[in-house]
Amino acid sequence: METRICILLLSFVALECSGCAIFHRHAKPDADTQSSDTNAQTSPDSDANAPPPSVIDPQVERRTVKVPSIRPSNVELGVYYGELSIQDFGAQPVAGLRFDYHISEDFFAEATYGRAKAGFTSFETLSNIQLLSDAERRFTYYNLSLGYNLLPGEVFVGRNLAMTSAFYLLGGIGSVKFAGDQNFTVNFGAGFRVLPTDWLALHIDVQDLVFRSDVTGEEELKNNLQATFGLTVFF
Repeated sequence: METRICILLLSFVALECSGCAIFHRHAKPDADTQSSDTNAQTSPDSDANAPPPSVIDPQVERRTVKVPSIRPSNVELGVYYGELSIQDFGAQPVAGLRFDYHISEDFFAEATYGRAKAGFTSFETLSNIQLLSDAERRFTYYNLSLGYNLLPGEVFVGRNLAMTSAFYLLGGIGSVKFAGDQNFTVNFGAGFRVLPTDWLALHIDVQDLVFRSDVTGEEELKNNLQATFGLTVFF
């Protein structure tokens, strides 16, 4: 009897041990799965805590460019000097004053005053007879013109210097006092303006002053070509 009881107890213990082994064998994969799930859930946090990718910051050296331009003031005042070819009386030095008012970026008004002294005609030189007195040889003119900046742009001197420039056309009316007469004049021409600074301008101008005169005995149109170099200041 006691032997049977011992056999039953041993059988019961053996079954209990085998059941625990089976339970642990099935429980181990579940723990691994839970661990992988936990790692999968925590992976976004680890990505968020990761340092951001580096941004390339290019080191570009900026170049400073300074281009002279016309100042906001619209008034331009200056002087000019050159040569005036008075028809029949030769080419003589001429000097004058100019006043410009810039109406817009394209148009400007110009008033000029110039003086020259006429030379001798070929007839006077050959015959030694003077047609005009010294006072009558004074050539004085006043012009009021309208200018148009046809080709504004820049002039480059070397690699680092740029100067504002403009090629312009001129045309207007005026008056010439010569040989004791006051004559109505029409003037037209062209010029080139360069600004070394924003307040100083250099001018090269070529114009024709046209009027009717009978100083040589026959009334006809007189063409008087003028080429000048000038300096003006903006106010």
